Amino acid sequence: MAEVQHPQSDMGNEPSTEAATAGKKVDFCDSWYSHEITDLPAPTRQLFEQYSGIPPAQVIEHLEQMRSRAFAIYPYPCIGQLRWLNLSLSHHPLYPDVLARLRQPAKEGMNQYQSLGIDGEKSGRYYQLSHPQKFLDLGCCLAQDLRKLSFDGAPSENLYGLDIEEGFVDLSYEVFRDRDSLKSQFVVEDMFAEGESSASDRPETSIDAISRAPLMPLSSLDKQISVIAANSFFHLYNYSDQLKLAKRVVQLLSPEPGSMILGRQVGSSVPGEYTAVNNKGTRYSHDVESFRHFWDRVAEEVGDGCRFRVEATIDEEELGENKSQGKIWSEPNIRRIRFGVWRE
Repeated sequence: MAEVQHPQSDMGNEPSTEAATAGKKVDFCDSWYSHEITDLPAPTRQLFEQYSGIPPAQVIEHLEQMRSRAFAIYPYPCIGQLRWLNLSLSHHPLYPDVLARLRQPAKEGMNQYQSLGIDGEKSGRYYQLSHPQKFLDLGCCLAQDLRKLSFDGAPSENLYGLDIEEGFVDLSYEVFRDRDSLKSQFVVEDMFAEGESSASDRPETSIDAISRAPLMPLSSLDKQISVIAANSFFHLYNYSDQLKLAKRVVQLLSPEPGSMILGRQVGSSVPGEYTAVNNKGTRYSHDVESFRHFWDRVAEEVGDGCRFRVEATIDEEELGENKSQGKIWSEPNIRRIRFGVWRE
């Protein structure tokens, strides 16, 4: 088996050191694979029954089959442990804000919009926003959050996803049974090696060619995106790499004030470099203050008058199980950060 090189992981979980592509044996690590789906959150069941049109009695069986196929593409704990079924973006305090922006009716000119703060309350900040507002999910995996947004009324043609694993994007159409209805487009690129591959270089997979996702280069989205979701993304990297990624992400943002980045990630009450989840190198964990300073530095290095309004909260929610497992990410000071970053 090949050693995993991917740094990605779910909140507080590390990827396996054994992996396989579709069609090869996968090491099903017991601590990362829940072998039986016993229940689903009500919003998740509603999504698969009403959006995907799967009969209620068949939902669990369908998801067990799809989860096994996804885990064979790459054994992320978030897939094995079913965390992708939590539809995490919809639980972010800024989700109503995101949804309202994406659902705003089409009309000419600019729309005045009052944004929410990270506490979910009106912030008192007003922005003039153009239409349409476009959304990008960084590390979209099976693009479950895009489907949730679409189900909740966001036009799917304004939703985009990026992932390093094309197999997830292709499989997602089978997971959600929306090949003929979803109008979203996807980027499959390594942001550290952008432009080194193209759709014409797509490798053979177990997915039928007709079912493969329409792909586009990341550069085609520069200055086009109004809302970027970065869940469990920046925390995978050391400070220097986070800085490089953040500056590239800013290039994707629309230049109009109010364009935003939101997400959640592992943090720490003692910010600094910690052992990376793949035991190679380090990852930087922020607290609220260091996170704000980080985006000040991003703005400074981007230059050209770039400024950000940054709001963040820190807590221990969702981390108890990880701390008890004694994994390498489970330093005593581990926390969860939820954040919103707005262009000013």
